[in-house]
Amino acid sequence: MERITLTSLLLTAVVSLSAGALRQYHFVNERKSWTEAQKHCREKYTDLATITDTQHQTDAERVIKSVNPNADHVWIGLKSTNTWIWSLNDSTFYTANESQYRNWAPAQPEGDGHCVFMKKADGQWHDAPCSFTRPFICYNASSKTWVPVNVTKNWTEAQSYCRQNHTDLVSVRNQSENNETKKFIQNNQISSDEAWIGLKRLWVWSDNSSSTFTHWHTGEPNSGSERQDVCTSIDIKNHGGRWVDDPCTGRYPFVCYDNKLVLIRQNLTWTGALKYCRDEDMDLVSVDSPEIQLRVENVSSMASTAHVWLGLRHSCVLGLWFWVNGQTLCYEHWHPGHGTGEENCITTVRSGAIQTSNQLWISLPETETHNFICTK
Repeated sequence: MERITLTSLLLTAVVSLSAGALRQYHFVNERKSWTEAQKHCREKYTDLATITDTQHQTDAERVIKSVNPNADHVWIGLKSTNTWIWSLNDSTFYTANESQYRNWAPAQPEGDGHCVFMKKADGQWHDAPCSFTRPFICYNASSKTWVPVNVTKNWTEAQSYCRQNHTDLVSVRNQSENNETKKFIQNNQISSDEAWIGLKRLWVWSDNSSSTFTHWHTGEPNSGSERQDVCTSIDIKNHGGRWVDDPCTGRYPFVCYDNKLVLIRQNLTWTGALKYCRDEDMDLVSVDSPEIQLRVENVSSMASTAHVWLGLRHSCVLGLWFWVNGQTLCYEHWHPGHGTGEENCITTVRSGAIQTSNQLWISLPETETHNFICTK
């Protein structure tokens, strides 16, 4: 059974990601604003959670539910900006400053939404909530043509339709294309005075990383003009873990990530674990203080094996234990009967692991295979 560790007065849980995804998620079950949550994560871990694929999303949900199955909204690190980008994210499609071309109507954008439509009467652009429904225009790269779709969908649904059936929602790169797009809408008799195009507000992660992965609930983001400072939460209770936008002042629990101390749920020998960590520009963890021991206990509690390799090794030549970072053992946390007696150097080399049942260190043959913890 997976065990949750209580640290201080704050209830948290951690979950490791799939092998190769060197990031650890921590759920903090304390209500804070988005900015306060960001500050907490940066002080205690690395940053508010960045989620870049479906596996990350699954892991984030898992760590939340392991502590608070009744959680409602939970902050992650995604926040809106005042920058606008095209859905078709292909740098070869744009030359010079074509990706920066805009044809906003007067007083636009006025901050009442995160997606953009064109009015066919004058070809000018307006921002609007992405949850509104309109006809839309796709772009087909194979035929290099615009494809008007006379079916009303919200912006996210329109984007999905275009990507599945063509290439993407249309990008408008210059005034000539804007005029052509406007005429194309008019000539094909779109059943509305407005049609979605592929421009949307840019959302960025707290750690400034970029990702094309999103997990929005249908119609999200849908904030209006009264909500200028908009952040992202996972809606566990109402929308099955899908993302929704919320005022950043809302007070929710949150998910942090840590890429400094990472549990790898892959079973390797001690030597294999050491090589894995070093191939990722990390190292097997050295536990040289009570503070590091507490963090190792928290991380190892979610392992899939009963023992987790540490960067602890026995030298038969010197007759002592040492850490892979070059330090000898100043701080120790051995299980009784381990680490203090003579090791059998004839049959196998011994290495150190932590037991997930009691968080004490034990001596094991280095040929056994277990989960392990890498550290930067």
